[in-house]
Amino acid sequence: MATPLPLDRLTSLALDPGGQVVVRGLVTTSVDGSSFDAAMQWDGLSPGAPRSGGLFDLPSGGLRIVEQHPERHEYVLAASGDVGASCAAAGVQSPCLVPRMAALAHERLRTQGELAATLHGGVELEGVIAPPVPLVAPETVGRATVAGVLVLGVALSLLLVRWLRRRSRTALGRVRAAARVALRAIRGDASLDRLRSEVRSMLARAHELDDARRACARRLSRIDRAALDRKRDAYARSSAPEAAETLAWLTAEQAEAERLESDLSSSVLGLQRIESALRVVTLRVREDRGTRARIAHHDPVDAAASELHIRDEARREVDRAIGL
Repeated sequence: MATPLPLDRLTSLALDPGGQVVVRGLVTTSVDGSSFDAAMQWDGLSPGAPRSGGLFDLPSGGLRIVEQHPERHEYVLAASGDVGASCAAAGVQSPCLVPRMAALAHERLRTQGELAATLHGGVELEGVIAPPVPLVAPETVGRATVAGVLVLGVALSLLLVRWLRRRSRTALGRVRAAARVALRAIRGDASLDRLRSEVRSMLARAHELDDARRACARRLSRIDRAALDRKRDAYARSSAPEAAETLAWLTAEQAEAERLESDLSSSVLGLQRIESALRVVTLRVREDRGTRARIAHHDPVDAAASELHIRDEARREVDRAIGL
């Protein structure tokens, strides 16, 4: 009996080493026409050339391919016997099916949600066949439990580090970092209380712009601009009585899509503007701003040169007196 597989979360399998499961199906994204099954990706420009890197990260889920039929998008999988790193990180038993939606979305400059909204088709699971479960000594179970906890801790730490690093590289992450540095630079100066308030206001505005950016990007991902252009061209050549009215609505839809693109660009530029302004705040409030090589009221370098000149003049006076 086939069961549809979710692509937004892990699926734990009641499968021991030696057991097998069948995964079949295909999904296609409207972003670039690429298609994916459990283990392969077909480029939208060259459908006959499969590449590795399908919907699931099999090694990370403690799985291996036993038998494959790419022509009908069907794979027989078995547990590899290893602890799946992603399974352990998610706190589920190995093996498990680990979706690669994050990686596939990143390759297409989309979020997971944006890519998921463009997918058509499905993948299903069938025929979990588990062999008899062998008896395991209690001490072996205890050692495996400790090892699993250690692996889980390490995996969670790595995932947290990767998430924080990825978050810091986003436009909003850079604004947050610049705001923290600016607030540290003006800390303790009562004369800059209003400036501190403005820095916090800039950070709040950055959050609003990032919300708008994500909303615009999500809506744009659902619009097929090429299909819209083809429809407009077709109705522009049509002589049907309703063609003119339909063409007007299609033109309005295209105008709104262009407005979305403009709003997306504006929100990105707004975030960059705020980031730059926060860096200017940090640089402008530094105590050593305006440092000059020469001090106007009393320059010790000039004073030292003057003393040397006076000493040389005194020696010359002595030499002239002796010569007389």
